Amino acid sequence: MKLDRRHFLKLGTLGAGVSALAALTGCGRPGARRGDSGGDSGSLAFQGWDFESALVQENVDRFVRLNPDIKVDYTPITSAQYVQKIVAEYTAGTDPDALYVYDDSLAAWIGAEYLQPLEGMPDLDRIYDGLYPGNAQTMTFQGKRYGVPYYTDSTCLIYNAELLEKAGFSAPPASLDQLADQALALKQKGILEFPIGIPAQLSDTWWSWWWALLFASDGNLFDDRMRPVMATSEPVARDVLTWLAEVAGTSKVLDPASATLLPPAFDTAFMAGKYAFTLGARYGLRKYNDPAQSKVAGKAKLALVPSLDGKVHGTVSNTRMYCLSANTDRRDDAYKLLSYLGGYDEKDGLYTAKFWFQKQGLGFAFKELASDPEITAALAKWADPKVYAQLAEIARPRKVIAEPWYTEFETEGQKAIQRVITGQLAPSGAVASMADTATRLAKQYS
Repeated sequence: MKLDRRHFLKLGTLGAGVSALAALTGCGRPGARRGDSGGDSGSLAFQGWDFESALVQENVDRFVRLNPDIKVDYTPITSAQYVQKIVAEYTAGTDPDALYVYDDSLAAWIGAEYLQPLEGMPDLDRIYDGLYPGNAQTMTFQGKRYGVPYYTDSTCLIYNAELLEKAGFSAPPASLDQLADQALALKQKGILEFPIGIPAQLSDTWWSWWWALLFASDGNLFDDRMRPVMATSEPVARDVLTWLAEVAGTSKVLDPASATLLPPAFDTAFMAGKYAFTLGARYGLRKYNDPAQSKVAGKAKLALVPSLDGKVHGTVSNTRMYCLSANTDRRDDAYKLLSYLGGYDEKDGLYTAKFWFQKQGLGFAFKELASDPEITAALAKWADPKVYAQLAEIARPRKVIAEPWYTEFETEGQKAIQRVITGQLAPSGAVASMADTATRLAKQYS
C-alpha cells in the first residue's frame, strides 16, 4: 500500500509532534533540494547517524580521493534524533542524496516513496550474491533491493568475568533463572548493588535486548500471517516479561536507571565496571575490551543469550544499510558512493566492511569475510571467535519490520515493557496491550 504524508510522519518519527519536526527542519524551505538550503550545491549530500563520525569522514575522504570528480558533503546527525531529523528534511524537501537507513524504518520509508530501489546499480547482483541470505532479505522489499549493507550484528549476553569470579561463578548463565541467581549473589555479597543493566529508555528505533530475550527462547509475537499471538497461543513474551518484573521489582538486581539510559551512557557505565551483565551487540566487546577506553578491558566476555529453560538458544540480528533518496538528481554519483561504502572498492575488495570491523568491530554482511585471515586475527583479540560465530548462526531477523505499521508497534511495545520494568503494568497486561496495538494498526493500514 502507499502511505500518505500523515501516516509517514507518524511512522517515521514514532509519534513525534509536528512542532518537533518543524524545529528539527531548521531553515530549509519546503520544496527545496539540499543544495538550495545551505551547503555545497555541487556536492553529493550524504547523511547518517553520528556513530564514529570522524571515521566516516575519513572513509568518505578516501572515496573522494579515488573519485576526484565527485564531491561529498557528509553530515552526521545525533543518533537519538536521526529518524526525526531525516523525516523533517524530507518534509521540507531538503533530504540528502544518500543516507543511512535502519532496517526498522525501511518499509515505512519505502511506502512513503522517500527511497528508490537500487535495481540497475552496477555490481548490485555481485554485492547481493556475496551477502548472507538474511541480510539480503532484510534489504529487499516486495522483490526490489533498496540497500547495500553498512553493518550487521546479533545480540549477545555481555558479562564481566572478573566480577563473576568474585561471586564464585566460573561460567556465564545459560538460563534466565541462572542469570537472576548470579546477579542476586553479586548483590548479596556486596559486589554490585545492581548487577544487571540494560538500555531501556524509550527510543526512536528498536530495543535489541528485548527481541534477543524473546528469540533466545524461540518466542514469537506474531504468526506467519503477522497476526499477534503474544497474548494467546505464544507464552514466551509473557514469561520473559514476568522475569523482567521479578529482577526489577522483587530481587531488585536490575538497575532502575535502565529506564533512563541510552546506549552511549550505558556503554560508559559498563566500561567503568558498574554492571556485571548486559545484553548488546557483539561489536560492543571491542570497545569494552579496549584498554584506552575501558576500565574492564580484558574482562568483558560474550555468551549466548540466556533462555527460559537454558536449553533452547537463539538471538536477533539486524541490518543497517545505505540507501538512495527517491529525490536525488545525482543518481550515478550516489551509486558510486553506495557501491564503495556497501560493496567493493577499486581493487575489488571489501574495503569499507573490513574498515569498520577493524576500527570498531562492526559485524559484516559478506560471507567471504568470515574466513579472512585479518578479520579472524583481529576478532580473537577481543572476543571468543567460536561464540561470536555461533551467535551469527542462531540469529534471526524480525519479519514484522516489513509491515508498514511496525515502527508504531515498536514504540507502543517499548512503553508497555518499560511500565512492566517500573512496576506500573503486569506482564499479562503488557502482552494484551501489544496484541491490541498490533490488531488496531493492522486494521488501520489495511
